[in-house]
Amino acid sequence: FGIYGIILMYYSFPIDPRFFADLRHLAIVVIASYLGWLPSLIAGVLIALGRLILFGMSASSAIAGAGMLMIGIICGMLSRMHWERLGKMLLMSILSMLVLLCIMWMNIPDHNKVYTVFTQHLIISMLATVVIYMLTEYINTSNQLFLKMKKNAETDYLTSLHNLRQFEQLLSERFLEAQHFSERLGVLVVDIDHFKKINDTYGHAAGDAVLQQLSKVLREHSRSFDEVSRNGGEEFSVLVPEATIDETAAIAERIRAAVADHIFVLVDGTKIQITVSIGAAVHPDTIRSKNAKELLQQADRELYRAKDSGRNRVCSAPEIHDLILS
Repeated sequence: FGIYGIILMYYSFPIDPRFFADLRHLAIVVIASYLGWLPSLIAGVLIALGRLILFGMSASSAIAGAGMLMIGIICGMLSRMHWERLGKMLLMSILSMLVLLCIMWMNIPDHNKVYTVFTQHLIISMLATVVIYMLTEYINTSNQLFLKMKKNAETDYLTSLHNLRQFEQLLSERFLEAQHFSERLGVLVVDIDHFKKINDTYGHAAGDAVLQQLSKVLREHSRSFDEVSRNGGEEFSVLVPEATIDETAAIAERIRAAVADHIFVLVDGTKIQITVSIGAAVHPDTIRSKNAKELLQQADRELYRAKDSGRNRVCSAPEIHDLILS
């Protein structure tokens, strides 16, 4: 926005040999209204420097530059007020124009001309402020709506984790990155043991409560950069980058133990405990493939092996010992 203000200033028009009229102050008004005092101050400094660079180091340039810095400070202070945005923008625009009036008064000897120019400039500035407000609000609302729709498309409604669609996209992207940079990528497939029994005994609302609480346990006991998803029903997954199969299995075991120790509180206050079975696989420790789905399928096979072995356990794919990472 500082650069935008400089561009506006570059296309200004002279009304006196020592003064140029434009709407550069509106760049500061907008940035202050939406992002606060620090961006406002930075924009004011940039525009002040631009004034000195474009029009020389004269006394009038110094006064105009100081005026833009003052506008940046004033708008930054007003941005902290708890007003509606349009009201703040109009007040910022008026006070900015008063600063510009002082600059015109110091630079233009013909004060009648000053008042005429100021009146016209003020009207244009206020109208431009309203138009800019309408445009920025439309853009801002559109962006927020887009982000909300994007989040809804990528997020599981019940647990706020990544949904299956987002998991598949993340798996594909992380797998390609791991291949390109010769890094590891682990996959954990987590399934609740006897989840149908919970729904049949306590009801689906209780099952939903278990899923929501389990999602928190998974997030808390995964690493901060691991990516947790709900793939559907009672099945979850965790993408574990930059970890060997032994390290991935250790993370899985930590999750399994945390779930087994956690007390799940149902809607009616009933407290129960559950267990999970986990399958683990790591590219390229346990599988050599150019297909991310084969890595997921290997983790799935290990999950079923854990189920068949008695549940409440972690099963890892065997390591390929002759593989040497560059």
